[in-house]
Amino acid sequence: DPSIARGLDYYTGIVLESFLDELPDLGSVCSGGRYDNLAELYTKQSLPGVGASLGIDRLLAGLEELDKLTSVETPASIFLVYFDESHLGDYLRIAARLREHGLSVDFYPEPKKLGQQLKWAGKKGFQKGLVIGSEEFKLGTAQLKDLATQQSTNITWQGDLNLLADAIKNELRK
Repeated sequence: DPSIARGLDYYTGIVLESFLDELPDLGSVCSGGRYDNLAELYTKQSLPGVGASLGIDRLLAGLEELDKLTSVETPASIFLVYFDESHLGDYLRIAARLREHGLSVDFYPEPKKLGQQLKWAGKKGFQKGLVIGSEEFKLGTAQLKDLATQQSTNITWQGDLNLLADAIKNELRK
């Protein structure tokens, strides 16, 4: 459609928009065009240009609605359960140290109930859940939970992150 202007006056040539045919009400998921004079607004040079933008949120929402997305499992083997915002710094230090020891670690982006986090981690393909709550921090202990079998192993680490990493590695070898 040569009449598309996209509401921007810097286009000087072709303007492109792409849609998901099965979801016409979703709107454009990718658009762009030619703009020969835009750079002159910001530099002393005349630089012709072509650009595009991709509406990732809109595209993913549409693909999900059309059931075109496949589940992607996490490459991380350890899921660090995140209980308490006051321990966020501790969780970040633990994750960093475990990564230094060659372990792949990730954690939920916000503190939620244990069951919710472990259910989410299991769906994402994590092998083990590392549970360290406020009480475990006080005692210097942790639980390493196998997310497939639901069996837990208690680990005593007494604040020594190297000891914790070694114990987890030993459990992963079993």
